[in-house]
Amino acid sequence: MRSARTLSLYLMRETLAYCALAFAILTIVVLTQNLLRRLDELFLVGMTPADVGRALLCLLPIALTYSIPLAFLLGCVLATRRMSGDGELEGLRASGVGPIRLLIPFLILGLLASALSAWLLQDVDHQSRRELVQLFKRVAARGAILEPGKFRHIGGHLVFVEERSRDGSLSGVMIYDQTRPDRPYRIFASHGRFLFDAETAEIQLDLEHGDVHLDPSPDDPRRYERIRFDQFSYRLNVAHLVGMDWWPVRPKQMTVPELERVLERAAQGDALRELDQRDPIEYALEIHRRRALPFASLLLAAVGIPIALASEHRGRNAGLLLVMGSAFAYFALGTLVESLASVSWIGAGVATWLPNLVYAGLAVALILRGRRRIAE
Repeated sequence: MRSARTLSLYLMRETLAYCALAFAILTIVVLTQNLLRRLDELFLVGMTPADVGRALLCLLPIALTYSIPLAFLLGCVLATRRMSGDGELEGLRASGVGPIRLLIPFLILGLLASALSAWLLQDVDHQSRRELVQLFKRVAARGAILEPGKFRHIGGHLVFVEERSRDGSLSGVMIYDQTRPDRPYRIFASHGRFLFDAETAEIQLDLEHGDVHLDPSPDDPRRYERIRFDQFSYRLNVAHLVGMDWWPVRPKQMTVPELERVLERAAQGDALRELDQRDPIEYALEIHRRRALPFASLLLAAVGIPIALASEHRGRNAGLLLVMGSAFAYFALGTLVESLASVSWIGAGVATWLPNLVYAGLAVALILRGRRRIAE
């Protein structure tokens, strides 16, 4: 009994060391894809280094829900490869340790990883997404996107403000609008006011005492038009900068009770017009996703470790490629069946739980096959 416990602790320690390394790398990659690659745009919209730090803290739980299963799987496989390369697996087998006993420590760690993922998905993930919404709203509302004395490119617009006060008042405003290549125009205003509409992710410039200069059209190149105004309201869409994909409230930003209330409203014939997603299936999929996805760590380990053990003599990279292929196949299958559910080919519950059922069956088959190959 003592030797079995010592072996389990040794395997767990080896696995956790590789898990930590894989976890750090994968988390950095996921965060880079979600935030760091947009740093220039985010600083343009007015984010300070402190804001970026808060955004990273909000993104971290979101990234963990995806990096934990893959990091755990990579840690298990790398630990297995290291032990195989050093001849430790052969020594364990010679001592009568079979594949089932080898799997037990990995499955225990898989249960812990699944429990952590479940907590993140149920209690943390949606709250982090909501906090991101509020952060970007606050940043955009500060209006730092219009920095006095500098030209700013915002989509198809070039904007210049000579002075801007803390209350949003502007002076010396120039806008070059190129959204219509066939007829660009320039706006000059002596004064104005900056406003931010959080619902539409648009900047509104209420301009005063200025002119609109329209470039000549291709049909009449000699004609130059100038329109004078006393008041003029101009809007700039900055959704691509402030992350419009994080609001309005979407299924992933809701709590489970909120998702269930949306489904109740849809069942009563409510059109859900004020929501971003109006198809009830999206809310049902999100409820089941939070219940099914935490099992990914356990199932990927239950499939990946037998594959790694069975392929250890086929080359150093064969097992790793097969295991990572099985992991990506799991997520690809999930995406496929959710797409089928979105067009009402299958139900939300079936779509979300089907990858788990498939991989549970595959894990049982691989474990039994490994047990037959190497007797305990």
